[in-house]
Order: sequence, then structure tokens, then C-alpha cells
Amino acid sequence: MKISDMLIICLRNLWRRKGRTMLTVVGVVIGSCAVIVMISLGLGMNVAMDNMLSSWGDLTSVTIYNGDSGYYMESSSSNNKSTDKPLLDDAAIELFKSFDNVDCVIPRMEVPSDKVTVASGRNDRYKLSWAQIYGVDFSLFDKMGYEVDQGALPNENTKSTAMVIGCELAYRFTDTKKHGQAAYTQKQQLADGSYTKPFIDEIGSDIKIAINNTKKQNEDGSYQYGGRGYEHKLVSVATLKQDAMWETQNSVFIDIDLAKQILEDYNRLNSVKRAKALEYSQVKILCKDINSVEEVQNLVTELGYNATSMAQIRKEMQGSLGVIQLILGGLAAISLLVAAISITNTMIMSIYERTREIGIMKVLGCFIGNIRLTFLMEAGLIGLFGGIIGTLISFVISIIMNSFAGSVFSDMLGIGTAEGGQVSIIPLWLVLLALAFSTIIGLISGYYPANRAVKISALEAIKNE
Repeated sequence: MKISDMLIICLRNLWRRKGRTMLTVVGVVIGSCAVIVMISLGLGMNVAMDNMLSSWGDLTSVTIYNGDSGYYMESSSSNNKSTDKPLLDDAAIELFKSFDNVDCVIPRMEVPSDKVTVASGRNDRYKLSWAQIYGVDFSLFDKMGYEVDQGALPNENTKSTAMVIGCELAYRFTDTKKHGQAAYTQKQQLADGSYTKPFIDEIGSDIKIAINNTKKQNEDGSYQYGGRGYEHKLVSVATLKQDAMWETQNSVFIDIDLAKQILEDYNRLNSVKRAKALEYSQVKILCKDINSVEEVQNLVTELGYNATSMAQIRKEMQGSLGVIQLILGGLAAISLLVAAISITNTMIMSIYERTREIGIMKVLGCFIGNIRLTFLMEAGLIGLFGGIIGTLISFVISIIMNSFAGSVFSDMLGIGTAEGGQVSIIPLWLVLLALAFSTIIGLISGYYPANRAVKISALEAIKNE
């Protein structure tokens, strides 16, 4: 018997009992639709999680923190409890660069704000109340994830006399000749859409960084400057956009060599005995791809450094999302199990009703395999039809969720939405997998009835009819 003939027989038999066939197909539709929607929600959660983590930082980066800095964060992957912490210095930078799968290494030097005074204007009228001062390599600035809002980054010729400031740093300067609220200015939007002006211009202002002499304290608690040899006059050349981690809001970025010089001058001016060797407050290692992050991080922690990465956080979050997806998939699998039982029941009933037909097929000399294949094809077609309809309905449900219920689902899941506000993502491979899976479910469900059909005696079948 040709495959085409068996296919025609299958379609004719399914259409003959179309009421029962449709009810069975509905069960498969519900099951396949549930599986697709649940998996699509899981995919949406994964994409939303990656987008959220990407906004926090580069997923391919490993960040090493100096325990003495104000931004120390112990790595959960580090088991090193030794107090003999290795130095985070130039030698360490060269070591990190020698690792495989490392794209570049970006050091950062922090200058504590209590060691310097930042001032601007004639006779230092405007003083910076507080700021985070970082020394960076401006040639690697574009890889740090910061974006310039106004102005331009300094080049090799201007980096020693230039600074880049945060988006609201200019509003942190106070007027020393005024008192009370008049000495401060806040960034507020005016009726015409513009903002209040700070005491200094964000671009082009002459700003001085003076090293504090802790031996000479003023009446207001501040320190006197160290003198001309301990002052650095810079110009603000650019402002930065607000970043996701709020690092750029009140920050000052200067050349990393200048930051080292300021710290060395502070130790010399204040006669700091047994001064610690200069260390970087933070080093960021950019890996060539996300799959290399864990390997590089393990190498760093084995050396005794404290490191963390977005990939590490991502892995932990994926574990939690995996549990959620497993629960959702289990609920959907129950629907498919019910559909499989329904297909088996339908095919068994079909065998009882077509006992005479089976007997005639055997008498006419049909191969046992052809009879078995006929019933398997019927069960498979039920699964395939249910999968096709379920896939179409899944697309409709996905569109509705993405269009009208995105915010509701994102609040329930607590991780936002994927790019474009999507909470449900149905890729092509999921469609093909759903169709194949529903068809296989139909074939498996029809295997027992098909075997039962071929075991029916031809004479008994004809006699019973």
C-alpha cells in the first residue's frame, strides 16, 4: 500500500468522525499552546535579565576590587581568607593582561575626597562640597561604558590638564561668600524647559585640585592647601551622561598618572610614614566573550584578589529562573499528558468501530506494518493538527501579552521586560520543536492502539461484524 493511499485513508477516517477528532485535537491544542507560551515566557525572562544586567555593566567584564577602597565587594566565588592580600598594582595589571581570552585591562585609581580640595573661581570662591575623584586612562574611556554628554574627551596632549565631570557635579559647588540656602544651587527644570545654572560652567571652567595639609586646619574644619607645589590647575572639557550604576553623577575623572602624583604628593606633604604602596582601587578586565568570564574570574580569585562579574550574577539569576521555567514547563506538560491520554482513548475507540475494516484489510493481504502505520499516521496527524493550531493561538496570545500585559507580567516577574517591551518571545526553533513534539506525542499515544489493531484476527473481526 502506498503512503499516499494510507494518508488518504487516515484523513477520510478522521473526517468521518470529525466531532470526536476535533475534541481530541482541542486537547493537543491546549497542551501545545501551554508549552509554547510557558517556554516563550521563560525566554522573555532570560532576555529581560540579560538586558537588565547589561544596563548595570558589561556582561563580559570581571571587576577586581581593592579591599582598602570604598567600593570593596567580596566575590562569592573566592575562598581566599588570607590577610596577605596581593597588591593591585602595575605588576598585577601586566599579569592580568597575560591571561588567555582577555581583551583589555582597565585600571582605576581613587583619590579620597578628604585628601584634596576642589575649587574654582577667583580666589577659590566656589568649592566642591564632595565628589568621587577617579584617575583613569582616557584612551580606554570608551570601554568603561560611560557616554559623553557635552564636550570631548581629552587627548594625549591635554589629558594632564583636563578633567571630565559627572552630569550633576557642577551643582555640588558651593559659594563661600554666601550663607544658608543661597550658598547652594540645585538642578531644577524651569518653565521653558531649561535648567537652573550652577555657579560654574560645566564646560571650560578652570578647576583647581589642591592637596590638603592636615597639619593646618581651619576654624570650619577644612584644611589649608599645601601651596603652589601642591596644586593642579585643570579645565573641565566634557560632561558625562548618567550611567545605570550612578557612578557618573557626582564624579570627577582625571588622568591616572595625575591621580598617582596627587596621592604621592599628599604622603610627602603630610609626612605620612610607612605609606602603603600605591594600589588601584578597581581594575576591570574585559574578556573576549561571555563564555570566558568564569574562567578569567576563577584565575583572578585563585591569585587572592576579590573579583565579581555580571556573568556570575547572571548565572545565579539563571538558576532561579530555571526553577520558575521548570515549574511552568511542568504545568504545561500536564496538559500534554492529558492530550496524550485523549489520543490513546480516541484511537482505541476507533479500533472497536473499525474491527470489520481491519479484518478486510488483512483478508485482502495488507501487510501488518501497513495496518500499524495507518493507525500511527492517524494519531500523528491528530498531534500535528493540534500543534499547528496551538502554535497559531500561541502567537496570538504572545502578541496580546506583549501589547497589553507587558507591564503587569514584568511586575509579577520582577525583572522588567525584554527589548521592545516583550515578555513573550517565540523563536522559529520553538515553533518547529512544538510541532515535532506534538506529532511525536501523537505517535507515542497511538502506538498501543496500533499494535492492538494488528493483533485482531481477520476471521474473528469479520465474524463479529
